[in-house]
Amino acid sequence: MYPYNLKTKNTPIIAKERTKESLSADRRLLELLQMAKQEAALLEQKYTALLQEELLKEAETVLQTMVTDEKKHQRILREILFLLFSDTFEDLLEDMEPDETETKTAEELLEELLFTEMDDITFFRSLLSAVAGNDMDDDLWHLIFEIITDKQNHTAALNHLYAKYMK
Repeated sequence: MYPYNLKTKNTPIIAKERTKESLSADRRLLELLQMAKQEAALLEQKYTALLQEELLKEAETVLQTMVTDEKKHQRILREILFLLFSDTFEDLLEDMEPDETETKTAEELLEELLFTEMDDITFFRSLLSAVAGNDMDDDLWHLIFEIITDKQNHTAALNHLYAKYMK
């Protein structure tokens, strides 16, 4: 049980300072953000494929929302790339097409999407921790947090769909 009645000294937690300049120089962060953008495009394709499944016709609205969210995530990731790497942003615009052509059953696709969304939550939480700092404005934090919230909603919805329609 949390000891609410203890008198504690108000000491702020000082995180390692991260400035826009230090993040802009991090090429690994750039690669991770580009991979996340490509992953969002791939997820959009997979959700669109799920929309075609006859078994999941009742869940069409939910799946369409996820497709729309993944389009939004691609836009948000472009915005994050611009916020962090604005000096070289034009060079970053090359969009790579996802190369997923393998056909899967609805059950396999649902399961894969569920695990992918859970992995994405972990990734974006780590990203949020990595970029959050004293010098960063709230825009970046809110953009990443919005993606995390959507991913959590997707995970809950996919879990429900899997429980309802599969074995």
